[in-house]
Amino acid sequence: MQAAESAREDGRPPSRRERFRLATIDEIKEAARAQVAREGPAGLSVRAVARAMHMTPSALYRYFSGLDDLITALCVDAYQSLGDSARAAVEAEDPDDHVARWRAFENGTRRWALAHPGDFALIYGTPLPGYRAPAEVTRPAARRFTDIALHLIAAAVAAGTVDLDRGLIQYEPRLDPGLTAGWRDGDVPHDPRVLANLIGAWTMLQGHLTLELFGHFEWLQTDLDIVFDAHVTATMLAIGFDPRAVAAAPSGAAADSGPRAP
Repeated sequence: MQAAESAREDGRPPSRRERFRLATIDEIKEAARAQVAREGPAGLSVRAVARAMHMTPSALYRYFSGLDDLITALCVDAYQSLGDSARAAVEAEDPDDHVARWRAFENGTRRWALAHPGDFALIYGTPLPGYRAPAEVTRPAARRFTDIALHLIAAAVAAGTVDLDRGLIQYEPRLDPGLTAGWRDGDVPHDPRVLANLIGAWTMLQGHLTLELFGHFEWLQTDLDIVFDAHVTATMLAIGFDPRAVAAAPSGAAADSGPRAP
């Protein structure tokens, strides 16, 4: 895999052998995703993936060094897919309509989660026994998603649509300096409450999706699109969005929820 990636970085087209290797890696990951979707992340095994690929386990190890390596690759792909989905939803809205862009972010995230429950469970569900994600590999991929939310909040603050003094989340978080270094740029205010609002909004969004995808709303007879729309509104008010702007904007979840969880 590294050889093929180096070839692309050098501007050379991948060789036939490199193309075959990349195609095989993609096929292995697709078989692994299918297993995760059927049996959950804890059911993933090299032997089962190899069997689905009509390979021996030893042959699969030529592409991934072990189960942890395969899980990490799946996590990176999931984070990137989630980030791409959320970004596409946001970029479809008017750049100056910060209320619509935040709603699009939350609805786009939910749409992705409902369409990819196995991937959601892999990156946000119960940690896999014995697996520890290598932060240097997974953290940059995860930030593709969180950076979108951070910059949405920062842009809304700069435009006056979000007032940090009006928000309910007022603490100042202490975070790993290495994590926040990339956020301290020209378009992210240095007020640590921006990061606190990111944490709060992320927690509320992930909490709702976890309950919805894992079947904990089965007792609720209210349409979950309506529940989620109310959740988005509550989140926006909690992080300091102008209540008048939120009330005046059309709701989005009922029209933009995508497929329902199985």
